[in-house]
Amino acid sequence: MLTAFYSVRLINIGFNQEPQGDKKTFTEAHEPGAAMAVPLVILGLASIYVGYIMKDMIIGPGAPYIEFEALGEGA
Repeated sequence: MLTAFYSVRLINIGFNQEPQGDKKTFTEAHEPGAAMAVPLVILGLASIYVGYIMKDMIIGPGAPYIEFEALGEGA
């Protein structure tokens, strides 16, 4: 119940209200340069690689991820 309340509150504050900052903050906002983009790309690729390597530990070796045959066909 509280999770739903805070989720709605977060969406309301983030998207439905007027910005609370001053005009200078919004006019001087810019995209981060390569000093921020390069580490983010490296971390993203590393997380995909580690997730692929560790998938058997998370879902089990040979686990039917999409096929639901392990649940029993007679049920």
